Amino acid sequence: MNQTTESNGVLSEMAHNTGDLAKSVGKFSLAMTLLAAKQVTAIVSRPKETPAMADDVTKAAKGHLSGAVRTAFAIGTNVQSGIVDAAFDIAGMRPKGQAPSGDTKALSIPLATGIPRRVAGVKTVASGAVDRGVTQAELVQRLTDYQNESTGRPVQRAKAVTGLWKSEGLSTSVGKHLLPENTLADPKLPREVLGIAHVGFGSGSTEEMVFDVAKLNALFEARCAHDFIGFAYEGIGAILRIYERGFFKLMSGALGLIRLDAPDGPDPTDLFADYLRQYPAEMQWLIMHGYGRLVAFSNMNIYKAIEEITAYPSERVEPAVRGAAFAFVMMNSDDLPKVLEESAIPFERPVQVAFQNGLINSLVFFDWYLPGLLEDWRPEGSLESELIDHARREAAAARTRGYPLPMRLENPRT
Repeated sequence: MNQTTESNGVLSEMAHNTGDLAKSVGKFSLAMTLLAAKQVTAIVSRPKETPAMADDVTKAAKGHLSGAVRTAFAIGTNVQSGIVDAAFDIAGMRPKGQAPSGDTKALSIPLATGIPRRVAGVKTVASGAVDRGVTQAELVQRLTDYQNESTGRPVQRAKAVTGLWKSEGLSTSVGKHLLPENTLADPKLPREVLGIAHVGFGSGSTEEMVFDVAKLNALFEARCAHDFIGFAYEGIGAILRIYERGFFKLMSGALGLIRLDAPDGPDPTDLFADYLRQYPAEMQWLIMHGYGRLVAFSNMNIYKAIEEITAYPSERVEPAVRGAAFAFVMMNSDDLPKVLEESAIPFERPVQVAFQNGLINSLVFFDWYLPGLLEDWRPEGSLESELIDHARREAAAARTRGYPLPMRLENPRT
């Protein structure tokens, strides 16, 4: 099978998946989808016309992008990442971060695998979300059911991801359609679900309150479980990225993740400096972790995501890289042994360590949600074994403490 035929096959499958997503979400803009599909198909089937199309993309980008970080990729439509990269380079818009210093093949996910995984992620989150208020009894029951559906020995990572994403979707709905009775401090909620529930609640509340710092602080104080409140602040960062003006925001609206007429987020100057300084330093760190998660999700290539992140102000790099690693695990749980073994990414040591700490934290988060995941793990590679042992120590500390640290490690790698 030649490359063009294979690419067209991927596009056909992507179009089918996108059609299913449209039915489940109910807000997909068919006109935008068909236009994107037409342009992408033309790029794949008529590569000689690529320069002209790149010019068109560049012109469009100039009218829609702002801020220090411009998003070049969008779920389901970013199939020719090199072309979009080129357009952004021509326009002088791409952030100039630290380029990888070696081979970037180890953690590259093939196009035919990466696109369906992203679409599946969106569909799974959407399957847990509802466009209405959720009674407290329903919230407790659904979150408990999602977690129970994921259990079983040996623990299956794919099931864990499904449960986590559904729980995030439902909790986002609670934040958007808050009822007086809703609280995450409910003792009926299993503690295993509280981390992901707070992440989703933080994201949905941020949308509903349009980034209002005072309102968010008051809401989280009133409705969150004290030991898990940091996870709600992490959810702010995901929405900060999604609402940032650019292609990703446009496509998120088309996919029904946000309203098509959603307002712009906070001023992106200097990576949202004015907005972030309204929060304590610890919460700024968590917000940037959430932001980094969506940087990974909106880039088809983890190396490109990290290259973008290394262009950020120095104090923002570590949490964003760790967030990107966290999301990379969620999207590629089937490949986790390989991801761990190949985690010495070709960037400077502080970035490499931040990436590995993000991987460890994701494993701790997994194991908190589904106890036994790390106990059942049988690592084979030497670096995989080292990181799994580290994650086991951190998970044991979380059990003793009674809660996981919000996106942090008690003893991170140095």
